[in-house]
Amino acid sequence: MNLGPQGIATKIFSMGEQYQIAGLPDPTLEHEAVNLRTLNRKVLNEIEVNNLLEEQKYLRLDGENQMVSDLRMSDHKLVGLAHATEPADGVNKKILDAAINSLRSESEQLILATNENISQRVMFLDGTSLPQNHQNYNTKMITNLGQPVDLDDTATKRFVGNILRKRTFLVNPEGAQENLKMSNHTISGLANPRPNDAVHKFYVDSLFENLQTAVDA
Repeated sequence: MNLGPQGIATKIFSMGEQYQIAGLPDPTLEHEAVNLRTLNRKVLNEIEVNNLLEEQKYLRLDGENQMVSDLRMSDHKLVGLAHATEPADGVNKKILDAAINSLRSESEQLILATNENISQRVMFLDGTSLPQNHQNYNTKMITNLGQPVDLDDTATKRFVGNILRKRTFLVNPEGAQENLKMSNHTISGLANPRPNDAVHKFYVDSLFENLQTAVDA
């Protein structure tokens, strides 16, 4: 081996691929030769570092690491989920369907109970409920009634007015508004007539008797 003035080799030194340099200490400077122990340690450290970096990219099957971002399934499924035990656990469709059906059943029972309770206090617009007591409308009106059909139906003012016009003799302060058709019935209780009043039979009979007396005299 040719060495220079400061013990530095002046050309490449070949071991002929069959000899070793033994007894090298652990290097302390950047350009020192490295023994196998130091090299293995550095390689193992590098592998461990790389493994840690790789673990940050993948979710371990043993659950030793955690998700660091959202999981995009791209229209794929998560299958084989166990029953959830914690509030933040994912649930499978079987458990979700059972919870929904239970909630639906409870909701339907609540609606039925609520409707039954309401039906005792209000009348439904579809006519399926009946009033439980007298109704006080507090001077308000019922409008848009249909024509009565049964005897117990409520009648409108127009309907009652038509009936009265057909069955009564309409008068006003100025006199009758139409002819009075008696249809073979009588008018009773007439007072003594004035010049333009209708007369009763007693008045006519008395008048004829007076006339007969005057004629006979």
